[in-house]
Amino acid sequence: MASRRVLILDDCQIESIIEEHSWSDLIDDNDDIELYILTSTGALSEKDKSCPRVRAYKEIDHPTTDGTLELWSYEMHKKHSFTHVYTKNEDLIMRVAHVRSLLNIETGLTSETIAAYREKVEMKQTASRGGFPVPPFARLYAPADLIAFIEKQGYPVVVKPTLGCATSGLTLIKTPAELEKFLSEKLFTCIDTDQRMDLVGEFMVEGYMKGHMFHVDGIAKDGKIIHAWPFSYLHTCLGFSQEGTAYGNSSIPKSHPLHDRLYKTAQRLLDILPSPNGGLVFHLELYENLNENRLPDDDFVLCEIAARAPGASITHLIDLLSFSDGDSKQSFARLDFRISVSLPISKITEPPADKVVTDLIIPRKPGKLMYIPRECPIDDLQYIPKANVDKPTVYEKYDVNGMNAACRFIARTKTMEEGQELVEKGFEWFDSVLINTPLDEPCTVSLIKELHRYFHRKIFV
Repeated sequence: MASRRVLILDDCQIESIIEEHSWSDLIDDNDDIELYILTSTGALSEKDKSCPRVRAYKEIDHPTTDGTLELWSYEMHKKHSFTHVYTKNEDLIMRVAHVRSLLNIETGLTSETIAAYREKVEMKQTASRGGFPVPPFARLYAPADLIAFIEKQGYPVVVKPTLGCATSGLTLIKTPAELEKFLSEKLFTCIDTDQRMDLVGEFMVEGYMKGHMFHVDGIAKDGKIIHAWPFSYLHTCLGFSQEGTAYGNSSIPKSHPLHDRLYKTAQRLLDILPSPNGGLVFHLELYENLNENRLPDDDFVLCEIAARAPGASITHLIDLLSFSDGDSKQSFARLDFRISVSLPISKITEPPADKVVTDLIIPRKPGKLMYIPRECPIDDLQYIPKANVDKPTVYEKYDVNGMNAACRFIARTKTMEEGQELVEKGFEWFDSVLINTPLDEPCTVSLIKELHRYFHRKIFV
């Protein structure tokens, strides 16, 4: 029996913007470890299925909505006595913490500590008690709570699930008319009104923060950061999902004053939150603090922190900064897994002070995408089409469980300003050449645009 017997609980139904790793890529030949994996149907690679380290696996249709995940975990633990439980899926973080407590596993976050990294009200209450700046917020048990909050704080406000992921279920309310629409059409559609008519505190409201947003992605051990990568958002996920605007990130080099300020802010928050035994992978989002009366160290306001790796596009940028791109033995995913299951990690080389990576993800527009180019003519800019370049495809609206990107740009530069300028230039080019027609457009009009697409391809590609 191996010294580390790791239960992996995962769900890969959502298409990733970058290629996924096999679990067996994350372990070395001399690692004394066994893997037991429950994941979504069709998600496990053939490489993993044939790997002798993978001692058992099970695939089910929807792990995030199937309670037999816990049953399988419990029964398998009786046979194999797991030492670690791991997930990279935010929808499963809370459940995995409770599985650890069920199985009496002390490494990692447990049912007693997970709320500070997952339940957004508990998170902000804990941070606030420790003196960390947070937006005005309140838990919602009834529409009256929302009305009272707006009466005190004013518009705009954000309403979101306390256990939400990314921007799913989030609503920005800017006017009395939008408040009335939300209360009459949306709020109660979020609960099963055949089962109950009351909210149970699963929503919160907070004041809308106007400051620029940043994120710090890192690895901590026993509460102390050992590696961190600060980024500036070019545009946020909220704009991408609700307004159809591009979303992007730019790494902040160590030579920039923001780098150390964000690093110290992240450590300050971890000093306040409960610290798990062993490793912690975190994704921390912060607002710039625009309060003129703030205390000297209160440069940032907490948006939220999650006990998981950042989204796939960000982990790819970290790989470009600190690891050998394309080498399965060098990646953030590998670092994430190994620190989480108490395996040794290799030394990470600090990126040069003048190395910046920037990306910009361009969203699909509702309609029929008739044409996107295969290549980009702009020098020093990597262009990655995400929509089908060979045939027209239909897109109706943002889907949190689907692929919503048309393409992605990546720039490698010496400054953040150069990177942003380059990806924005790519966006302007892309917007000028793509052909996206309305869903209800007559066939004759689409035919004319299809001819334009054909001749454009003949001339420029």
